[in-house]
Amino acid sequence: MHAMKLLIISLVVAVSIPATISLAEIDTGSAHNLILKYPLGDKWYLSSRNLLTTRDGFDDFFFAYLDLNLGYKLGKGWEAEGGYRHAWFEIGEDWRDEYRPSAILSYRTKLGDWSFSNRHRLEYRMFESGSLASDRFRYRNETRLIAPWEFGLRDARFFVEEEFFYEFTDAGFNFNWFTYGLRWKLRDGVILKLGHRWQAFKFGDEWNHRHQLVTGLLLFF
Repeated sequence: MHAMKLLIISLVVAVSIPATISLAEIDTGSAHNLILKYPLGDKWYLSSRNLLTTRDGFDDFFFAYLDLNLGYKLGKGWEAEGGYRHAWFEIGEDWRDEYRPSAILSYRTKLGDWSFSNRHRLEYRMFESGSLASDRFRYRNETRLIAPWEFGLRDARFFVEEEFFYEFTDAGFNFNWFTYGLRWKLRDGVILKLGHRWQAFKFGDEWNHRHQLVTGLLLFF
């Protein structure tokens, strides 16, 4: 019941936000994720989260990142990671490199029959020489709920995710990702995800919006 209340609240927030912000621009695109996790023993592991993103539908590939993290299982659902992410962002006709050392603290548990997880990510964003952007810290928080019901081909399960971004600058809260869809466990250690993401992002004083097709392949060794 608690998990269902959280899901309802998330959906209400997602529907109501557009009424409170300026719809300066609405775009479409896609986000393709590859997530890897490899054990190094009972407690230690390596993880990698990688992304390719398009805008203007599928025509304009404009953002990507690769990362590698060393993780440790703290117990009782808690895990800590430290690592590095390298990102590329297209601005005009040029590509800008970004360097992001980061620290991650995550928690997983059950809320009734629902699977619940929350991830805190603190990253220091450093930009290549010549960029007009200033180096800065950013905090990201992602919450995920996975429904217990299985249905259809290969026992699909519904999921919903909410992630917000906070820059430690005047920009403050400037990104929000609300994602929902289906996930399939194809075999032990292999999960496929397909969903829709409503991405809200602010540059200056105006909020822009992008609807994305989201795919994901998760490999746990």
